[in-house]
Amino acid sequence: HDSRMGGGPPRSGDAANESMKLTQITQNPMTGQLDIRQIQPNTTMFPSATSTLPQRQQISNTVFRPHWNLPTMSLSELAERERAEAIQRGEAQKIAEEQAKFQPRRYEQLVRDGMEDDEKLVEASAKLDRDWDDWKEANPRGSGNKMSERGDRNF
Repeated sequence: HDSRMGGGPPRSGDAANESMKLTQITQNPMTGQLDIRQIQPNTTMFPSATSTLPQRQQISNTVFRPHWNLPTMSLSELAERERAEAIQRGEAQKIAEEQAKFQPRRYEQLVRDGMEDDEKLVEASAKLDRDWDDWKEANPRGSGNKMSERGDRNF
């Protein structure tokens, strides 16, 4: 009697059982890349019915899992990371504001900040004001793209 003809499950010595391979597919959570491996099954992977239930439950949990991506960190970890980043951004902003005090800017802003006594800063700010006035004269209001020369008017 040949067990491969439907006469029952194949025994451990049958050729059908020896040629069976298990394909394990996992996904790297960082890159999203699939990892496909062929594994030769053994008796520890397919335990008998008398084996422990937690191992069967563990296999069941890996097979019947949700199709969406599960969270990789807890909410408290995310909150801690966000808080650290916010503190770092605040410190970087304070440093940038301190450095910006000594950068040239409009003269009105210098007067408002009480820095009109610094000669180098006043000269650099005057140059900035002159450059801005020159640009405003070269580009009067309303002189942008008027679409007056469209070329082909069929569009």
